[in-house]
Amino acid sequence: MKGEASEPEVQEIFDWIESSPGNKREFLQYKNTWALTTLADGHQGNHEGKAFVRSIGKARRIRQELKIAAYAAAGLLLVGIGFLSRHLSEKWEEPQFVYQTGTRIDVPAGQMSNVVLPDGTTVQLNSGTTLNYSANFNSGKRVVTLEGEAFFDVAKDPSHPFLVKTKTLDFEVYGTSFNIQAYPDEHVLNATLVDGSLGVFSKNGDDVSTLEPRENLMYNNQTKAMEIKRVNTNMYTSWKQGLITFWNESLSAIALKLERWYNVEIIIQNKDLANELYIGTIMKNKPIDQILEVFRVTSSLKYRVVQRPDKPMLIYWE
Repeated sequence: MKGEASEPEVQEIFDWIESSPGNKREFLQYKNTWALTTLADGHQGNHEGKAFVRSIGKARRIRQELKIAAYAAAGLLLVGIGFLSRHLSEKWEEPQFVYQTGTRIDVPAGQMSNVVLPDGTTVQLNSGTTLNYSANFNSGKRVVTLEGEAFFDVAKDPSHPFLVKTKTLDFEVYGTSFNIQAYPDEHVLNATLVDGSLGVFSKNGDDVSTLEPRENLMYNNQTKAMEIKRVNTNMYTSWKQGLITFWNESLSAIALKLERWYNVEIIIQNKDLANELYIGTIMKNKPIDQILEVFRVTSSLKYRVVQRPDKPMLIYWE
């Protein structure tokens, strides 16, 4: 889990987990314990996680079993929520490009892109994202339209507010850092403020709310329900470093993300499996076959792969 496992140790861990159902259950227990106890200070689950660790038993055994779970650190799975690596960040950052005004930027499935807008604002775009801004970007309001997920570090300019338009809500800032996830094929929008201030508006211009640092807004465009809460922002921004965090997220929702990140098609044949919740963090720069093995070992799913020469890979979750 800390990134210290060697390749032989990785294989040893896999062999141990596969040797019995009891070993797999025990590993999952400690995987979830690790996820709870490594949350950043102030996150809701931190205190509960530490209490859970104390209730398990002797610290010596805990350390031993956590070491057994260290196969995850070989690059297949990082189950510590909020774990970030500057070294990985440096590897994942791509060259930045300055685009002229009146631009549409499309990021294909399986890729990410960094851009610099004409005002100096930097934007990191996740897989399957489209960003548009008009030719009059430098006059009046700085307006961009987003479909997908992006992290914005907005250049300060009090005279020209920065407006992000999505399908369901709009966001206005003067200079701040925030993450917005608003894929058109998903019914939930997430906005997470890292620093500064973020105004939230309805599509008809009504003032909905103003986010403060470390606050997350979740809006369901089907039920129209909205929730704002304080969070560990790393859980919502770690994708920039190639780390994708899941916290009690259904496997059906995870399947949609994997399809976008790896340009594959996933069919879930087991309806019960679709609703199974998952905790963990995967490394996005690993091949899909390794990611599938991680989910097979750390959840109840089984999978079958069908190669298609003229179409994306087809994956059955059973």
